[in-house]
Amino acid sequence: MILEKIETTAEAILEKLGIEETPTPIEEVAEALRIRVSKAPSTDFSGMLIRKDGHALIGVNSNEVPVRQRFTIAHELGHYFLHPQKDTFVDFRKGKNEVRTLRERHADMFAAALLMPRHKLLKDFKKIAKDGLTDNTIETLAKQYAVSEDAMRIRLINLSSVVG
Repeated sequence: MILEKIETTAEAILEKLGIEETPTPIEEVAEALRIRVSKAPSTDFSGMLIRKDGHALIGVNSNEVPVRQRFTIAHELGHYFLHPQKDTFVDFRKGKNEVRTLRERHADMFAAALLMPRHKLLKDFKKIAKDGLTDNTIETLAKQYAVSEDAMRIRLINLSSVVG
């Protein structure tokens, strides 16, 4: 199942690099994998991945808020690991209601798994969520993991079969 492959791939990367803290130091992850991260302002794109001759570069829109930049780096790492057959990905800035391809959704799931590792997140959720999935719980965990509240909400909902 692709979802389990995404989860286990993200977990294996964090384990291999010995990363246990939150928030996940995503730029250190990229650096340890020998993937360069470069930031520049853009009105057109959120992120991009370029591979050539055994090297990789992730471009990130520096105009976006830090939590978005972190998610973008993790998303592009998702493309790097999940879609090795393609050398270039450019994620153009989109409206919230635009339809995303399966490949883009998989990269988003990978980013979520890398930034909010399921076992650690579920443990933290159970520790603080006395009243279940509330706005306060989402806000607290989003700050702890340095992700947006929307990203945290989606991640917890996707893990709801385990938390619920």
